[in-house]
Amino acid sequence: MQTLTPNTEWLESWLAEHTRTFVDEFGSFYAWLEGSHGGDTLLLWMSRPMLEKVLPQLPKRFKGRIVLGLDASEGHAAPFARALHWANPRWALVVMPGEGLGLAFPGGKEAAEGEWAPWHDPREARQLEVVLRPEFSYLEHRAYAPWEAPAPASLPTLVGPAVGAVGWERGIPTYGLGLVGLDRSLQTLLEAWRMC
Repeated sequence: MQTLTPNTEWLESWLAEHTRTFVDEFGSFYAWLEGSHGGDTLLLWMSRPMLEKVLPQLPKRFKGRIVLGLDASEGHAAPFARALHWANPRWALVVMPGEGLGLAFPGGKEAAEGEWAPWHDPREARQLEVVLRPEFSYLEHRAYAPWEAPAPASLPTLVGPAVGAVGWERGIPTYGLGLVGLDRSLQTLLEAWRMC
């Protein structure tokens, strides 16, 4: 499990004072940012250390709700699936390094620790037991299905997140969103989705 940096701890405390927040059984931290009436819910999922760079890039005005989800894992599918349950979003964006919009992932599996292979037989992928607390652990099946989606807006593209298929399987359009220029890319998507 990742340790929090002092900046992240301070920002999470600040969010807890100003918004509705929650920590789930996977250690994921959520903050509900409420906009004006008339919009849907967007899950903005990121690793905890990214919060410091993402928070200043968020729009000042929007419709609906943006749920910030801070992933305590190393990008695992199980915590992301649970985040989709808690946030119940119309769309999900996974913040990633790079610039642009992630529209596809070719699929892959971890055959041995640190060794990735193309997506062929997911049953051959490694099973990782993640122990969060003595009373709570989960199995992360280290195989991620391929997925591809149409572009909701005209933005540069990058390889999408491995967990993207988890959202698409649940009927939730899921994309990657690059950290570089996130403010401009997010504004473009919010306009396309009529959230601003």
